Amino acid sequence: MTLRELRAIVNFRLGIATHLFIHIPKNAGVAVRKSPMLINRLVSAEPYFHKSRAYSRELADYMREQGEHHGFQHARLRDLDQTKLARLQPVAIIRNPWARVVSRFRFAQTAKKTGTATQTYSADRFEAFLEERHEFGNKPFYWHRAIRGWYPQIDYVTDAEMNIAVDLLRQEEIDVEIQRYFDLPGPIRKRNVSHAGAEDYRNYYTPKTIQSVADWYRRDIEAFGFDFDSSATKNMLYQIENERSCLDPTP
Repeated sequence: MTLRELRAIVNFRLGIATHLFIHIPKNAGVAVRKSPMLINRLVSAEPYFHKSRAYSRELADYMREQGEHHGFQHARLRDLDQTKLARLQPVAIIRNPWARVVSRFRFAQTAKKTGTATQTYSADRFEAFLEERHEFGNKPFYWHRAIRGWYPQIDYVTDAEMNIAVDLLRQEEIDVEIQRYFDLPGPIRKRNVSHAGAEDYRNYYTPKTIQSVADWYRRDIEAFGFDFDSSATKNMLYQIENERSCLDPTP
């Protein structure tokens, strides 16, 4: 057991933590989880909160076989213990899927440059990276991975009956929405930002690759009302009065 998990258990049992954070990879999750303003107010999907010890063991064993990190904290809502969830309000950050794919690609390039991933771990070209969805897109437990995880965001926030059962905030509006949601005195600090080739995500795409992502993440687009250059417009906790372009300054 890590110190992080122990702290989460203590905060949960003492009733200090009121929320459980569903950490969808590359959706500002590290910034939320490590914010000093939130560190005791929410818990992440540590193994203690998984639906069973067998789930945690199977996940760890499978990822070890694949040469991957377990990524325990990226568990989906339906991977968690419903009894414990009854005492916590789940919350998650949702992001434009085209922007999120580019962020994962940039993250891969940064990981290879810094040596945290091998040079062959992921493709060097964006178009080739998109093709990796056919290799990793439906692998079991790969919703726990950032670079190789191609599962849609809707999978993380739905219950066993496939109903959205999580309070949803927009990454594109995170400074405003997370302050409002948790009544914070200021914005949280951005972390784990991928600077590799940090340009407008839209510049990475062609009409063909725009459609490839649209087809792959059709369920996200339908559930959350995305356009190529917009943040979510459906099923969010807060509505934006004047929708604006998703020029995401946080890669």
